[in-house]
Amino acid sequence: MSNSPTTPPPPPPPPTGTPCQQQSKTPLTERNVVDVINNNGNRIGKPHHNVILSSGECAWATQYPEIQKACFLNRVCQYAPPRELRVQNVEPILQNGPTCGLTALSMIFDGAPSAKALLEQAIARGYSNNGEMFSARQLNELFEVVLEENRHLVEYKPVTHTLISGWMDDPNIQIKLRLGAMFLVPYDPDKNHTPCLNRGHRAHWALVVGYLIDQFEDFYVFARHGKTKNLALWSLRDLAKSNANLVEFCQPVGHPNETFILPEGGMGGCNGLLCKFIMIENYKAKNEIVL
Repeated sequence: MSNSPTTPPPPPPPPTGTPCQQQSKTPLTERNVVDVINNNGNRIGKPHHNVILSSGECAWATQYPEIQKACFLNRVCQYAPPRELRVQNVEPILQNGPTCGLTALSMIFDGAPSAKALLEQAIARGYSNNGEMFSARQLNELFEVVLEENRHLVEYKPVTHTLISGWMDDPNIQIKLRLGAMFLVPYDPDKNHTPCLNRGHRAHWALVVGYLIDQFEDFYVFARHGKTKNLALWSLRDLAKSNANLVEFCQPVGHPNETFILPEGGMGGCNGLLCKFIMIENYKAKNEIVL
């Protein structure tokens, strides 16, 4: 199981902040991006959809109400199906308090262990006071502990997780998404929980469970997070920019009196959240949608 940070090729300059300098590693994969494999081992060639639907927005997704709703709300693939789509059907869990990272981690295990149980472990390890996880490295270490204790809860093995440091909207990351990888990603949410650029003042965690490439070759990701049961759909570029602007902590308005634990160097330091995310490979949900 790999837990050491892996750095994709040099990223474009992020909107704000400077990610920690780490030793360059080999590319994530050399596999042909067209060779996407489904859960039955069947090869899926890149589909080409040229038919424009004449009735109803996102009618191509009628069989998949959550996907249809996400695309409709974001005006993505309104009248033509995507060129590619892949989604792991992970059940949503609503968070209680500032436990977004722990809730996202709990989703991977179908809610057992719960975010509450994970919080007890995080407190015992000195990572958190209230549920906050301002260190991607520490969340990755907690993932390791939980995975070893609960491997019987993961139907398909072996699940691996890797801490990545770098720019998320990278061709190698896109390849991994197309091959079925999921990602735990910290980002800066707007009032509607979409990625924004507010220097990390409302830092939040999401579990990226799939992707979509539209008819214009724009790359989107599907995500779950603890603030809603709705399936989110965001531009990968917007998520990458938001992840690359997590530079400073701001006391949450709803928790004015609590003390929050920050890693050495703060949120924007080498042990924080800036340009950090966790890649999860070989996880297979009980149901997966591939178009």
